[in-house]
Amino acid sequence: MIGPIVMIRVLILLFSCLLIIVSLDAITRSDEQLHFERIEETALSLLGFEDKRSANQHNLNASLLNVDRTFKKKAATLSRLLKIHIDYLRNDTDQVELVFLVDASGSVGSKNFQSELNFVKNLLSDFSVEPSATRVAIVTFGGKRNIKRNVDQISRTGENDNKCYLLNRQLNNINYTGGGTYTRGALLEALRILEKGRSDAKKAVFLITDGFSNGGDPRPAATLLKDAGATIFTFGIRTGNVDELHDIASFPGYTHSYFLNSFTEFEAFVRRALHRDLKTGKYVPVAVPDNCNLLCRNISEVGNEWNCCDNFATCACGTATGHYACICPTGYFGSGLNGSCHPCPNGTYASGEISGDFTSMCISCPDVNHVTVKVPATSVEHCVCASGFTIDRNKCEGNF
Repeated sequence: MIGPIVMIRVLILLFSCLLIIVSLDAITRSDEQLHFERIEETALSLLGFEDKRSANQHNLNASLLNVDRTFKKKAATLSRLLKIHIDYLRNDTDQVELVFLVDASGSVGSKNFQSELNFVKNLLSDFSVEPSATRVAIVTFGGKRNIKRNVDQISRTGENDNKCYLLNRQLNNINYTGGGTYTRGALLEALRILEKGRSDAKKAVFLITDGFSNGGDPRPAATLLKDAGATIFTFGIRTGNVDELHDIASFPGYTHSYFLNSFTEFEAFVRRALHRDLKTGKYVPVAVPDNCNLLCRNISEVGNEWNCCDNFATCACGTATGHYACICPTGYFGSGLNGSCHPCPNGTYASGEISGDFTSMCISCPDVNHVTVKVPATSVEHCVCASGFTIDRNKCEGNF
């Protein structure tokens, strides 16, 4: 038999679970919805009838187990849903413009603010960020005086508009401000940014917040964004303002709005939905070679005149990885770090532009008796027959 105190605690737990489920049930299929309703009926019957207080521990444990399974199923559904949306954005066109509106209000706290920035980093993991592909803007918002455009590669372009500078420099310099939750101002700032973007680019806005907005109804501003062609996704963490975030999100709201009970749950959801096996992608030269000095340890001890990259190498950014790399030029191999770029060995050559590999691949000439006189050898045409051999249909024949 279960005592009254234990029974009350169990009922409180069940009702807490049910409140969360009700706020999320619109995104699941009809069979899942029926399952939730059955759980709700069970909980209500527990409250409504005295004789249910004699229910045995086995039945109560079974009910709690069903609730736990429901949450896991719901988390999996949310993760799959977001992944589908992100894959669509990434695959639909090469030109994408993404605006992140990050809540920096007092209720978030500095630690949870970092979780929001980690969301930005994770979501970008499978996008190539460069002027000709994906462009990014990050706006933090607190009170009316704390709307800050920290990153803007959309309305204006610069020499550092690449993923490496964004992840290694700009993201680390975004500060937590505190204050209110002026969501309306953040949405209007996103509108001003996208109005100056590329007309043929796919546009998306990601709003992350933990509380009710203040400073005016944000929904009209969201409508202006949608009319301008932007898709809006909303993420509410431990917030009761479900209706507002649902209305801000693009239609249908239940597939574009996500509600998590805590920042811990938010981080787990992000990892599950946005995990990617990192692809090498391409590397492009950067305007400021000193950015590659991040690759070397104790760089401050060797002085400002010493470069991390080899004199022959180029400092480049992986537009998919977000990592800087020193790339040896065509015809050379090595890590690209100082003193490591070497010409391809005699009898081999390398061709092609800067690639995603941090070493250039040297290819053997077609014939074992080929040599390469030109250094560096950058084409198969630089393969010539060694002394004492003559060419015969790309083969070296001995003169004996």
